Amino acid sequence: MSPYKQHAVGLSTCRLVLGRSTYALNDGSPTQHIAITVSLLRAEPALRRLFEAPVISIEEAVALGYRIVRSYAEAEADGLA
Repeated sequence: MSPYKQHAVGLSTCRLVLGRSTYALNDGSPTQHIAITVSLLRAEPALRRLFEAPVISIEEAVALGYRIVRSYAEAEADGLA
């Protein structure tokens, strides 16, 4: 799917959800939030409950230093599944 189509259907965004561990963002502030891609939330029924979390673009999440979860295995490791 092209980046334009991904943006048009909202797949180029993430949701900020609480993870298991604390880590530092790029500015040094501590957080437990991780960014999970909307495409993963739509693909995995066990994660759809997280769909109402706050929205952030993938680019912004990367720029701020959030950890990005892109696979079900990563979501399980963070205790989301």
